[in-house]
Amino acid sequence: MKVSSKQINSANGIVSATISKAVIEAKEKEVAKKAAKDMKVDGFRKGKVPVHVVISRYGAQIKQDSQNAIIQEVYEIGIKDLGEVEILGNPKFTKFDENEGNIELEFKVSLRPAMELTDYDKLIPDFKPEEATEEEVNKSIEEAAKAVSEPVKLKRKRMLREGDIAIFDFEGIVDGETVENATAKNFSLEIGSGRLIEGFEKGMVGMKYDETRELDLKFPEEYHAKDLAGKDVKFIVTLHEIQEKTIPEIDDELAKKLIPNDPEMTLEKLKTVVKESLESEKTSKLYNTDLKPQLLEALVKAFDFELPEAIVEEEVNSLLNQKLQGMDEEELKAVQEDEKKLEKLKKEVEPEAAERVKTTLIVDELAKQEGITISDQEVAQTMYYEAMQMGQDPKQMMEYYQSQGLMPIVKMSMLEDRVLSHLLNKKLDKKEEGKK
Repeated sequence: MKVSSKQINSANGIVSATISKAVIEAKEKEVAKKAAKDMKVDGFRKGKVPVHVVISRYGAQIKQDSQNAIIQEVYEIGIKDLGEVEILGNPKFTKFDENEGNIELEFKVSLRPAMELTDYDKLIPDFKPEEATEEEVNKSIEEAAKAVSEPVKLKRKRMLREGDIAIFDFEGIVDGETVENATAKNFSLEIGSGRLIEGFEKGMVGMKYDETRELDLKFPEEYHAKDLAGKDVKFIVTLHEIQEKTIPEIDDELAKKLIPNDPEMTLEKLKTVVKESLESEKTSKLYNTDLKPQLLEALVKAFDFELPEAIVEEEVNSLLNQKLQGMDEEELKAVQEDEKKLEKLKKEVEPEAAERVKTTLIVDELAKQEGITISDQEVAQTMYYEAMQMGQDPKQMMEYYQSQGLMPIVKMSMLEDRVLSHLLNKKLDKKEEGKK
């Protein structure tokens, strides 16, 4: 067996091999002998099945297992010959020829390229964090106070208005029949919250105590109850009570109520906490919508290095599949029947594929230089939280992502976000130090 390795550049290598018929036959006998130890064949004791019987009965499988074993050996020898390199991804076969029992094979190997990422701090865009105004702080505290306040029944009788809490009965009638799922007694609703179908809450505004109104409405086309979707409905509504949320006194007692884990909380301390929280939200929004895309673009433009061709090809195929999935049947058929159109599509996605691979390599290298990591546990926790937020089963989501091989993509996305946030925070910290 002859194996030769060649490093084309810092990101790509080629391993070639010629395997003789004798080597292949010897490997087949070895594999068959090993398989015979556990094989049961009528007429032979377990472990005593002759090798030629195993090969005659399971020749195709023995041949496949032997080839896989030889390829693995070739790979290990070839990688060792390449020297001190870091392998990325899986090898890609560029040649596999069988001729008179001999095999000639060749595959590309992706390597971590040599990268010199220096002075990248200078690429971080300059920015000024937006401060929270006194008006924004006060409004936020008022909203929080309103959220914790208990609704109070109106002592005076007036008409219902937006923001009130109404206690009422309603009956939904479709095609002359009462709909049980659209009927309730002593239902409580904040008018303007948008909980009921369009037009319902607006139609109640102006009602008085014990008044009954008829509302002619229509269920949405995308209504969750399919049997009611898009249908006309008459609601008979009777108002019993109006409650009002009153904003409590904005003072130290309210501050303690809003942040109960701090016994020394005061209104002034609460204002500081709220101001910092609002400013953190503003900074986060600035990071995600503006600064991170700018920084990533600057990093990709600033550094140049060889890319692993096999990984770029994988990304090209991934983007190509996305394009094909987005086509209608006629477009898809035209591409499938015309090789030139398919090649044209590949050429179109190549620049984006190369940029994606380059971005991933830059982020990964920056993470190493800055000592940033994302553990598998963090990935699982993040996915669990997102599944809960979307009302999905976390276990099923995890199993789906694992089965589709999507976990590394999620992890890389999280790493990219953390690296970019880290670099922006370093710039922000330097700004704060400069003020002192």
